[in-house]
Amino acid sequence: MISPELSTIRQKDLDRDWIARATAEFESRGTLETLPVQARDADFGVMFNGKARDGTRAEPNPSLESKVAAAAPTLTVTEAMKTFHLSESDLKRMATRMGFKFKRGYTTNQGHKATDGPMVERITALRDVGLSRSKVMKQIGMSYEKFHRLLKDYSIVFPALPFHLRNGKLKS
Repeated sequence: MISPELSTIRQKDLDRDWIARATAEFESRGTLETLPVQARDADFGVMFNGKARDGTRAEPNPSLESKVAAAAPTLTVTEAMKTFHLSESDLKRMATRMGFKFKRGYTTNQGHKATDGPMVERITALRDVGLSRSKVMKQIGMSYEKFHRLLKDYSIVFPALPFHLRNGKLKS
């Protein structure tokens, strides 16, 4: 059984009256004014993230490609994705078609190399203990690319293991 509580119903009457007055005032103003909408870029309406207005796959505008090509030497792929609102695959397709390259990320980022010092010390300490390259990578939890970049950049040499010690197997 539903029992309506009159105090809450009467309390809501104040809100209903206020909404009715506000609606009547809005409708008495007359017709609505429509403002023209302008896209932020001429290329925006034609292509956004590789899709045309109807949802089909679209090729980038030549003007958009030329803007990306002009900015490519100063932007990394990630920065270009944020700037032009395009996917990585679209940007790489443009780069191969137009013959330009984006700025490399890790080689120009000095903050990236600031953490190299402690990592190099750990690698050399583990090497001096006698661990192999693969065991050092597993111990530190470092990717193959970063590990070999550090070896190359800081000239870290690992001694070659004798054949009978490789992979933990003895030569028979």
